[in-house]
Amino acid sequence: MKSIYAKLIFGFLVTIIFSFSVTGYIAVRSNYSQIESNVQEELESTGDFVCGLIENVPDDKIDHTLQEYALSSENTVVCYSMDNGYHVYGKKSNAVSKEKIAEYFLKDNNDEKVYVNKHNILSYGHLRHIKNKDYYIFVQKDMSRDKNSFISSAVLILGCIFLSGSVVFLAVADIIVKPITRLTKATKELSKGNYNVRVDCVGTDELSRLNQGFNQMAQQLAKQDETRQKFISDVSHEFQTPLTSIQGFANILKEEDLPKEQREKYLDIILFNSKRLSTLAKNMLQLTLLDREEITLEMTTFSLVDQINRVISLQESQANQKDIEIVFEKPKKDIFIVGDEQRLEQVWTNILSNAIKYTNQNGLITIMIKKTSKEVELTFEDTGIGMSKEVISHIFERFYREDKARSVDGNGLGLAIVKSIVDLHHGQIDVLSTVDVGTTFIVKLPIEKESLKERLSFNKS
Repeated sequence: MKSIYAKLIFGFLVTIIFSFSVTGYIAVRSNYSQIESNVQEELESTGDFVCGLIENVPDDKIDHTLQEYALSSENTVVCYSMDNGYHVYGKKSNAVSKEKIAEYFLKDNNDEKVYVNKHNILSYGHLRHIKNKDYYIFVQKDMSRDKNSFISSAVLILGCIFLSGSVVFLAVADIIVKPITRLTKATKELSKGNYNVRVDCVGTDELSRLNQGFNQMAQQLAKQDETRQKFISDVSHEFQTPLTSIQGFANILKEEDLPKEQREKYLDIILFNSKRLSTLAKNMLQLTLLDREEITLEMTTFSLVDQINRVISLQESQANQKDIEIVFEKPKKDIFIVGDEQRLEQVWTNILSNAIKYTNQNGLITIMIKKTSKEVELTFEDTGIGMSKEVISHIFERFYREDKARSVDGNGLGLAIVKSIVDLHHGQIDVLSTVDVGTTFIVKLPIEKESLKERLSFNKS
């Protein structure tokens, strides 16, 4: 039973059969008891009526009267007395025998009333003293017709319920199964690489939410596939450019009569491009590691001011080549934070290096640190070429570089690495920029609750 449709029908049938069986059994037992109780009351009234007939009808007409009454009422009447003998009126096949009457009344049994239910025939017998004679009168009624009539009605009702319920159930099952079938087909299409497949998600029920989740997944997969394709294209481009340069100049160097100065120039170009490829490979490897969920940060407590001073000193020679002034507005008190010192240093290095690259000659870069009760905020502000809003929305994407910045050395992975490291520290990075005015990077890192204790132990050591 592989189909969910078949499972629903099987479950429906099992539920219906079980519930109908239990309900039918309870209803039949309850109805049978009610029928028996009603017939018993009826027979008691009939017995009293028969006694009245015997008492009031002349003896020569009593047999005819009782026979007519028994036939019209569809009851069996049995009268027995020592003087008049044993007489049966109405249907005689199920009549109480004289031996049974003796068994019920004459063998040291002082009961004046007897009820017997045998094979759906209820018998009511009682002893009455009429016209100075003892009469043993039994009135019998066959309850089969009443019970069969109830069973027929019950079967008809249950059959109608089953048929109408089946129609409704099949309609509901179809409503449930069809969306699942469509979703299954869409899933197969998705597994084949068709990320544009979508399913209807009208409504707010569980199936609609499932379809909505599928659409979101398909959309995300489509976006990831697009990103993957773009990533492959960008990687190919970034590797191809320096490789082409290396191959071209390597072929030129094969010429024996090449001047020494030109040879050294070409070797420098080859060396530059090989370093560029090495840096690109390292950055790609680092991004791959940062993307892995199981990556762990080496958390320590360290001085943020000392770290920024160290980063500035390492980038100072690069800034001096363009006569760029780096101003570090130090806070009054040293600031200690908890984080992965090596990775955070790479964040500040990448941001400062970018600021130097895109700042014009004789520019200014200002670094500020501000601490609140919840976070530490670092600001890197430059007077460089600036960026448009469109560029800002893409700068953290891998290999993204603004067209006018293509002339600047780089591979478009630095800021992607910065964003990944900041995210791993549960921080936030914002960018404010104006074209031809400058750019400001603002990094906010949360302060851990345990940082104060760690800072104190750090100072003591």
